[in-house]
Amino acid sequence: MSEDIIEDDYQLSDEEEEPITAQKVLEILQNTWLNEKFAPELLPHQSDILDLMLGQIEHMEENISQLDKNDFRYIAHRIELERIKYIVTSYLRCRIRKIETFTRALLEEDNQRPADKRRLSDDERKYAEAHMALIKRHFQQIAIQHMPANLQEESAREVVTPNLMSHIFLRANESVPSVVVGMNDEEVDLEAGSLHIMPYKLASDLLLDGKVQLI
Repeated sequence: MSEDIIEDDYQLSDEEEEPITAQKVLEILQNTWLNEKFAPELLPHQSDILDLMLGQIEHMEENISQLDKNDFRYIAHRIELERIKYIVTSYLRCRIRKIETFTRALLEEDNQRPADKRRLSDDERKYAEAHMALIKRHFQQIAIQHMPANLQEESAREVVTPNLMSHIFLRANESVPSVVVGMNDEEVDLEAGSLHIMPYKLASDLLLDGKVQLI
């Protein structure tokens, strides 16, 4: 991406010694998007990165507007900007789809986590709670109220959860020894840059620690 439309550096937290570049923000967002896209469960939200990228998009829009539309740079930057917008939109759609599918499970799990470990952002949590209330009211009106009492209680306890044993493809970001990759406790040493396929559940901790990247 051309440096004349990506100029800013950012500070994600007071603990960081050096500011993060806009190019690095985009790289993190792309990896975050791919992880969210291929993971069967909702991953921790990345609101800080998303907010920085949205600010960068606005900055890029301003810079591009100053270029002549017949200038090749305008076309190149516009294409790049649309690509970034697609990544942001796709990332948000992935999360909304999971929230709508696993609403109750996500809320119950997040309630058991410390505030700094919750996977739903504040806005996502509000959306999930509103969505769950709407779904409960809808099913109560069209189905549950017509069921026998014992079935009503059983239906109320049902929770849709993601299939954590579904297989995923991953690339190792760093070397990790003795990783279980099969149901028979088969172990392999992940070499940095190597590609593997395994049940998601066996790689979820590595993913959260940033040691692997879903592809």
